[in-house]
Amino acid sequence: MTVRDISLRLKEAGIPDHMYESRILMSFFSGKSMSSLLADPGFDLSSEELESAVRRRCGRYPLQYIIGSWEFCGLTFEVDENCLIPRQDTEVIVEYALKTAGPDSEVLDLCTGTGCILASVLKLSGNVRGTAVELSQGAAAVAGRNFSRLGLDCRLITGDIRRDLLEPGDMFDIITCNPPYIDIKEMPYLQPELAFEPESALTDGGDGLSLIEAAVNNYSPHLKSTGVMVIEHGYDQSEKVSAIARRHGLESEVVLDYGGRKRGAALRHKE
Repeated sequence: MTVRDISLRLKEAGIPDHMYESRILMSFFSGKSMSSLLADPGFDLSSEELESAVRRRCGRYPLQYIIGSWEFCGLTFEVDENCLIPRQDTEVIVEYALKTAGPDSEVLDLCTGTGCILASVLKLSGNVRGTAVELSQGAAAVAGRNFSRLGLDCRLITGDIRRDLLEPGDMFDIITCNPPYIDIKEMPYLQPELAFEPESALTDGGDGLSLIEAAVNNYSPHLKSTGVMVIEHGYDQSEKVSAIARRHGLESEVVLDYGGRKRGAALRHKE
């Protein structure tokens, strides 16, 4: 099987980036670099593992779960079915947090999943310590391995952010959160790959706002007076998130993603 063979099968399955993904699969199972595959387009690999992977990908099983890792903010993270796959648009949450981050910043990440947001903020700001909260024990285990592999010293709390899981004196310069914010009504219309990701990491089972409300209600009291809370939300939720912020006495600034859509909110205490 060549890269072209894989690409044609992925294209027939409706996968948009079929050529790029075919090179990733071939590279992963052959051990050859992407550049060497570009230089040798006729390279042929007969492998049961590769054939099985191609069949799964044609069934819209996520590429990231097949290869077991994905890149985010220039770092590589372990991923599996216990956690949401890191996405490029979420990088704007990290970029915003980094505007105020420094090597001594106290950083908290809610709904941490793979830990990609917290790890990226820490690594790119020169910090090594942070706190992560995650409901799923399986996802928390993945996050823990990612933190360890990246040389980070992170306190990992397993629990539901609908409760305040911190001590009264725990205060943070930066709080980040990528909660399950998809409205349950939208779930049937999402791309097929999302059916394999944990539903609890995608939706709160309602309008997608309950975990955002919980994050602001329970954790903004842990935000230092000069700190910032950066929350990812849906493209159509900006006004509702701003209203949540106002109810809790916070100012809200829109965070745009790379497509110019309202992807997040940066919340601060009013001066």
